[in-house]
Amino acid sequence: MKCAEKVPCPCCNHQAYKVIGSRERKVKDERSIARTFIIRRLRCQQCTKIHHELPDLMIPYKRYGTEVIEETIFQTTHLTVAADESTIYRWRKWFSELIDYWLFILQSLRIQLEPNETSTDDLSSRLLPVHKRVGQWFGTACGWLGKIVHPVANHHFWIHTRSAFLSTYP
Repeated sequence: MKCAEKVPCPCCNHQAYKVIGSRERKVKDERSIARTFIIRRLRCQQCTKIHHELPDLMIPYKRYGTEVIEETIFQTTHLTVAADESTIYRWRKWFSELIDYWLFILQSLRIQLEPNETSTDDLSSRLLPVHKRVGQWFGTACGWLGKIVHPVANHHFWIHTRSAFLSTYP
């Protein structure tokens, strides 16, 4: 996959990258069918940090696509996802443990990148339930999870979560 737009380096804001290779990345859909993508590895020519060009349909370190995980997070009715209950449990736990951190990071990035913005909306406020805060800022249409996750990952604030075999399932 190749990005059509010029994206600045999230670390130094420089816009020149050198392609240093690629890697395969598999992503499962709602029927648990894996598709393979070739992801470019890019090195910033100014700060020399390495970045992977992930499209919105992927979440770092997750095997299922963004849409699949989105469906399970707030869904309370019958799911159409072909994933184990323990996997769905881990996704929900992962999301609930990190959403406040992500929203805080997004609020900080907004203040840094838009210093003249006078909005009083607070992403990190806990006055509303999580699904309402997410809905206000990112909507409920497909793709809301990518809008949260990608800025956090691209600015190197991503927290590596524990492997599946270490988590507990009730």
